[in-house]
Amino acid sequence: MFQITKFRDLVSIVEHFKQYPLKTKKHADFLLFKEAFEIINDKKHLTIEGLHEIISLRASLNKGLPERLKLAFPNIKPAVRQVVSEFSLLGYSTNNSNISHWIAGFVSGEGCFFIQTSKSKTHKLGISVALNFLVVQNIRDTYLLKSFAQFFGCGNINIVEKSGIISFSVRNLSDLTDKIIPFFEESNIQGVKAKDFNDFKEVSNLMKSKLHLTKEGLDKILLIKSRMNQSRGSM
Repeated sequence: MFQITKFRDLVSIVEHFKQYPLKTKKHADFLLFKEAFEIINDKKHLTIEGLHEIISLRASLNKGLPERLKLAFPNIKPAVRQVVSEFSLLGYSTNNSNISHWIAGFVSGEGCFFIQTSKSKTHKLGISVALNFLVVQNIRDTYLLKSFAQFFGCGNINIVEKSGIISFSVRNLSDLTDKIIPFFEESNIQGVKAKDFNDFKEVSNLMKSKLHLTKEGLDKILLIKSRMNQSRGSM
């Protein structure tokens, strides 16, 4: 996990996102965060009124106040969250470099490329292989996630009301090899997730060549899977 806690460093973070606003509903969280930042910058947090204002802002941020703060400040009312405009990919094309770079950055942080394997009585080697490109967000960004399916012209949307999440996933091999992978070859994934993408692409090539149906190909896929995503950080 990467985090910044030093106030002097947060100055740069706040200025960056003032100049380059967040596209998702997380922008509302940033605006609350910025208010708290300004209270501290003006030393008002050293007063009871300022402290209560910060707690009020905290109550509206992310998942709200933890239980210990609710008990300590029972009369605090959550600050009003600003209504931020809905953002979607509708009207944009994959040829738009600005939006393509934004998607690449967004997926670098929020997306996942992974290989699914499961026991199968219908497969000669007893194991089936599938690829999945997945982006999961809070349900408040439903409008954005639904536009991913329209932008790429493929994939499925799944909403889990109970958990408050929405996901965009692409599992069809043809859609992955013809649309998703070429897009991210052009607009590069950043950070360690780029390694996951490269592994994902390698397995897609093996599957296109039907090598996942051979023992040698399946063994290679299982090896690749063992080093991806969370496993990569523990190696």
